[in-house]
Amino acid sequence: MTTDVAASAASEAIRVPRAAHRRRGLVLLAAAVFNVWVWATRARNLIADAGDFSAAFVGVHAVLYLSATAVALVVGVIGWRQWREARTPDPHASSA
Repeated sequence: MTTDVAASAASEAIRVPRAAHRRRGLVLLAAAVFNVWVWATRARNLIADAGDFSAAFVGVHAVLYLSATAVALVVGVIGWRQWREARTPDPHASSA
């Protein structure tokens, strides 16, 4: 039956070493921190020089900076969850 195949496929999940999860999580966190720093700096510079540009230019760039920062925050949340998951005890590890 198809349910037996689905159940056996679900039980044979690919196992990724915890160290790989931790490294990937840290890479994602580092990328998120870097991107937030870059876009926050650019936004601060845009606000400081807003008088030199048109309102449309400032508005469009503000939206771009906010959306890039939001993407960086999402990447940071994914990295945090992956890093945190790597720190939890493995329920499938043998206790022998």
